[in-house]
Amino acid sequence: MKDIRSVVDCMVRRIRNIVAVLAIALISLLGGGKAMAQEYLYPFQSVEHGSRKISMELGAGVGALYTGIGRISSPDVTLASHLGFVGHFDMGVVIGRYFAIESEIVYQKVRFDATYRGEFYDVRTSTVEMPVMFSLRLLDGTLRLNGGVSLGILSSGGYTEEYEALMFGATTPTWNLTAGVGVYVARALLVELRYTHAMQDNVNQLGGTINRPGVDFSTRTHKVSLGATILF
Repeated sequence: MKDIRSVVDCMVRRIRNIVAVLAIALISLLGGGKAMAQEYLYPFQSVEHGSRKISMELGAGVGALYTGIGRISSPDVTLASHLGFVGHFDMGVVIGRYFAIESEIVYQKVRFDATYRGEFYDVRTSTVEMPVMFSLRLLDGTLRLNGGVSLGILSSGGYTEEYEALMFGATTPTWNLTAGVGVYVARALLVELRYTHAMQDNVNQLGGTINRPGVDFSTRTHKVSLGATILF
């Protein structure tokens, strides 16, 4: 229980620090001040700042996720991904007609079929990410092109062997690059295709028990997701 609490406390501190930095950066970028910062507390409200119209948008979405394994350091290990689930909550600051800064809290759940020296393992993973992206809006806002970084806040995986719950390790590192394209198919419904590429390796473990050592290895992943988002 202490280990679980320490992981949760660490995740909360990281999210709080990231949100604080983003809030300060956004207010500074937009020429903030006390009055403008107060106006941002009210979603969907547009304000005029110089010649630019600034507005807030919120959304939530779900989709399907494929996680590819680009590299495995051990020749004795194989990993095959099942189609996973992704859900997210979005927040964006729209500046004028063509530009926006977006951030999301993303939850992902993926299952892997893993083998080590002929033994099969059912690996279940969960990940929380926080993308921060610049967005270009085209064709009167119908098309949007996004790109930026995605921070891996929490990533863990596990499997069961001989009735023991064992840790597999993370499948998403801290630093990732992400890019996507979205199209409005209805007034408030956005369909988006996104690619995310890991900039760091993950450290993983497989095949070990209390009585038998397993193998330690590293992986490098990439992700492709397709989903729909409803903007409020």
